[in-house]
Amino acid sequence: MNLTLQQVLSRFPGWQIIGMADGWVAIRANLVPRDSGLSNVRCGATLEELTGNLQAESRLQSRVKLQ
Repeated sequence: MNLTLQQVLSRFPGWQIIGMADGWVAIRANLVPRDSGLSNVRCGATLEELTGNLQAESRLQSRVKLQ
């Protein structure tokens, strides 16, 4: 399935997504503390890979309580 940038942005509104030479980078709009166990940056070679990485981050975030 080929995802568009707009589809990924609509699924993950808390992230800014930038196309780079060799893939995609997602940066949190509101950064989390270093010791939170969460990532502020996620990458992927394709939008599909990036989406999978952002889904994994979302699952992790649902288990982590931020101060």
